[in-house]
Amino acid sequence: MTLILIGAMALCALISPALGALRLPFLMLSSAIFLALLQFDASPTLWLPLASLGLTVGVWLLTARESPARRRMALVAIFSIIGLFAALKLPALQATLAGALNIGQNFAWIGFSYLAFRLLHVLLDFRSGRLKQLSLPQFVLYALFFPAIAAGPIARVEHFAQALAAPQGAERLTHGAVRLMRGLFKKFVLADSIALMALSPQLANDALTGTLSGTLTLWLALYAYAFRLFWDFSGYTDIAIGIGIWAGIKLPENFDAPYLKRNLQAFWNSWHMTLSAWFRVYFFMPASRELLRTPLKAWREGVVLVAQLSTMILIGLWHGAALNFVLWGAWHGVGLWLFRQWSARAARWDAFVQAHPPLARLIGVLSVLLTFHYVALGWVFFALPEPELIGKVWRGLFGG
Repeated sequence: MTLILIGAMALCALISPALGALRLPFLMLSSAIFLALLQFDASPTLWLPLASLGLTVGVWLLTARESPARRRMALVAIFSIIGLFAALKLPALQATLAGALNIGQNFAWIGFSYLAFRLLHVLLDFRSGRLKQLSLPQFVLYALFFPAIAAGPIARVEHFAQALAAPQGAERLTHGAVRLMRGLFKKFVLADSIALMALSPQLANDALTGTLSGTLTLWLALYAYAFRLFWDFSGYTDIAIGIGIWAGIKLPENFDAPYLKRNLQAFWNSWHMTLSAWFRVYFFMPASRELLRTPLKAWREGVVLVAQLSTMILIGLWHGAALNFVLWGAWHGVGLWLFRQWSARAARWDAFVQAHPPLARLIGVLSVLLTFHYVALGWVFFALPEPELIGKVWRGLFGG
């Protein structure tokens, strides 16, 4: 089913540039159809695609003109979308929502996470007076552009407007094909090939109970999980970008060799870049400014710690409302704060290392390995839902 949808999306993207003035309506219609197909495959109902379209049109109508009353209404809309997002993530609230809509409790609103963050970005920029206005067809296409519906990336509205208006050269066919094929290879060859050996609750239990060979199995499974996650997610991103290029719309990059970065900050500047940039602009920086107005301002690094932890925990909760995602977010929040403390005090050491090229190369390799393993150990929280099992796996990784 996935390959059929990808093929159909690619065909629509290839056709669209030849339609001239009909290109925009065709892409809108394609996006609506693919959104409905995705929702119907996961949850057989028309409520969800219609709700996605209704939310999109509602936000456009609200932000089409500026006024104090509309800015207040935009704040209500922001909290409403956040509340809906929470309802979809928390099982108890999801059951209530499902009952209200008269649909199955285990329904899946495919793509809502990405749609919500696009619409929140628009509403926040509207309230601050920074919003780039689009026509209704352009805005609907921005919010629901079919290659990026299910797995991103999260384009900002001004960047999407520029991409939509950019000239379409003949080289887009080659560039799009290269990205598409690269994404298909990553997802369906690399990621799917190592899926069975990647860390999972079942594999972890087998390794811990002696069915498999303990510590070595856990490390291999953790490495497999790390690369499976990267190839799977970056593969989908390449597919979306490739199909977007064929449609004449260049989506933003989302990955930049994250496992080759020398520190955790560089990792987060290259992993799921559109999401981390969204949280940096719309949460981390505003939260830091507000905290500096509290008594905590006397301990500036405390402000950074609270803001960093809050940001990363929210990113964790964006993936799922569960304790393991909170722990994963806290792991990265603390790691980013510790790196900040080290980098602020290591100027002399850095100068000494850079003055000795062989040492600099060695330190560079060791930094990459250290950063990768810090990230990989964090994936234990991400992969395993039960805190007790997480603790056992951690002890098992270190021979405990």
